[in-house]
Amino acid sequence: MSKLLEEFMTANAAYPVLYRQLQTLIEAAAAKPRQPRTPGEPLKLLFVGYAGGGNTGADIRVAEMIRQVRAILGRENVRIGLVVSGDALPPDLQDDIALEVVHDYFPEFLARTIDLYDGVVACDGSMFKSNLCCMLSAMMGGALGMAAAAGKLAIGYGAEAGRMEPDLKAFISSLGEQPLILCRNVESSAVLKPMGMRVADGADTAWTYQAEPEAITQQRLVEMGIHTEPVLVVCPMNPFWWPVRPDLAKAAEMQQTGAHQELHFGSILFHPSDETIQQRYHHYLDGLASAANAWQQTHDGSIIVIGMDKVDRPACNDFAQRLAQPASIVVSGDIPPPAIVGLLRHADLMISSRFHAIVASMEAGVPAIGVSMDERIANLLGHDKAGHCLLKVDAPDLAVQLLEAIRFVESARKTIATQTQRAVVGNLRAMAQMGERFAMEIHQFHPDLPLQATNTDWTRYLPPLSDRQRALVEQHG
Repeated sequence: MSKLLEEFMTANAAYPVLYRQLQTLIEAAAAKPRQPRTPGEPLKLLFVGYAGGGNTGADIRVAEMIRQVRAILGRENVRIGLVVSGDALPPDLQDDIALEVVHDYFPEFLARTIDLYDGVVACDGSMFKSNLCCMLSAMMGGALGMAAAAGKLAIGYGAEAGRMEPDLKAFISSLGEQPLILCRNVESSAVLKPMGMRVADGADTAWTYQAEPEAITQQRLVEMGIHTEPVLVVCPMNPFWWPVRPDLAKAAEMQQTGAHQELHFGSILFHPSDETIQQRYHHYLDGLASAANAWQQTHDGSIIVIGMDKVDRPACNDFAQRLAQPASIVVSGDIPPPAIVGLLRHADLMISSRFHAIVASMEAGVPAIGVSMDERIANLLGHDKAGHCLLKVDAPDLAVQLLEAIRFVESARKTIATQTQRAVVGNLRAMAQMGERFAMEIHQFHPDLPLQATNTDWTRYLPPLSDRQRALVEQHG
């Protein structure tokens, strides 16, 4: 056990100790001799986030981020390294990518690994917020800080920022203006600017993700036993067992007796659980199921339950048990991401507590009802209240609100489809602008790398688009 890990464990895995250690490693990075990249060599970029952990949204956004970077710089001009947080890595994140697997204490892993690269791209969507996992935010902030201190490229890409615990906020604020944070919405920029961060507006990167061919999705539906339409897709989760936190006592008990496995998120991180959390969770599922049952009774359609993260499997099962008729369940890892996205886009209606389920469905104009635990879905759907419905996971009358929302979206289906697809094109433009700002930042550090011509088609700053995406751009661009 290293001295830093021993200190962290002795302090009972206290976050202030972690932030102080990361700050020390950032200062150490500033004192190291600089090792500039040789002009003409490929740019080596380390992507730091939550890849391979079984979250479909995290994986598809990073896959598109890498495709976008390669489109901007030229595949031959960049070498990608990817920090891997688990063993559930989809094939499109293994395409000529160096996998950097975390085998030891992650602050020391970051310090050692960043030395091998020319820059860092922090790539998790929930980049700077406390309601999911402070340790993940600390990991990305530490990586950006070490790279910037060493005089290297340091960019947060498609970042969401929200409420942060005071210690985390102080640590992120200490990064100052050296890293560039490209935010996926104006609300996140508004959080980070007063903290002294250098920010620019952008978008999420999952907008360009391509589903499997429609014919394969149709065959998959047959194999799943989905023979009747319309189709309602529901993406539940447990919104109340976050954030995950380190718990050494639970980790020790789990190792010795197998206890707490149902709450184990990974490493020494555990979900919280108590009677109040359970009551709120059951009320949430009851509300979703009541509305879904009423919809199915009215429409005689099919329900598909999709877990966008592997940790959503219990919620999917608990929700399905409340349905009057059996439903098909698909959870991240059961089928590859393009197949999950194909199912999402086949929906006639979606009810989702997962951000990327809504993002991935919007290309097909799917009416979405967001049942939100925090600001992410609100930031996605809140700009266009006339075309979408946004509810809260803890609404006392959730079932009633859902039924009202279903009636609304069904009465305005064509209008909503048009608004939704127009919003997709708007986000593609924002994603392209983010790519252009990314290219400018790279050019400041590495002027030998080619820039796109300033008068070029804006889609050149995006990954190659599908025929369907190009048609949307032509229609709404």
